[in-house]
Amino acid sequence: MEMSCIIIDDEPHALAEMAELIGRTPGIFLVAEFADPSAAIQFFDESEVVDVIFSDIDMPMVDGISAAILLQKFCRELVFVTAHRKFALEAFQVGASGYLMKPVAINALIDKVAQLSARRGLGYEGNGEAIAFIKGDRKHSFIKLVFKEVIFIQAMLNYVKIITLQGVKLTYAGLKNVEELLCTKAYFFRISKSVIVNMEFVTRVDGNGVYLMDGTSLTIGANYREAFRDFLRKRTFNP
Repeated sequence: MEMSCIIIDDEPHALAEMAELIGRTPGIFLVAEFADPSAAIQFFDESEVVDVIFSDIDMPMVDGISAAILLQKFCRELVFVTAHRKFALEAFQVGASGYLMKPVAINALIDKVAQLSARRGLGYEGNGEAIAFIKGDRKHSFIKLVFKEVIFIQAMLNYVKIITLQGVKLTYAGLKNVEELLCTKAYFFRISKSVIVNMEFVTRVDGNGVYLMDGTSLTIGANYREAFRDFLRKRTFNP
């Protein structure tokens, strides 16, 4: 089933480009486009919520981060579109489902739509968020994971450390169990024997190093490099 969406951007050419890309992307269709968040909010006074809102972050009247709290009740997924990577971590902190860098590449948009579609079909969704529960660090305790808030997972000596936007969570569930849960999602990838990363939080890959938005640097394991590079090649924009 196709997802519905709207676009918010104060730049006419950016609106036009995004609309054209959405028209070429399977699984999603455009309902309306707006030059500022207030116009979009007025639109929803008489219209139903949409599946996805694509919103610019840096706008003169009101920035997208400030508008996020208001916009989220009108959509199931909020995706920020920005020319400034510095805003990306803020986007996740206000509960956005991810971000796209300007100029938006068609393959990046197709990947994002596929991720959002998969998220709707996998796991329990409460308030539009794909979540799961795993064993905690005490008997009969369970940890709630909001998938889009997980930055990376690292296996330690006898437990697994899960680094999220809300802090570090510990579980005695094996990494294999966590991997089976998370790696069904298109945005998680195992890069070594002990580490799984959320690709939404990766800012760059340099050689065998993976660098995340929170400043963490991780190393791609020798046995995982070929698969990881193949993953990147399929998502590399070649203008």
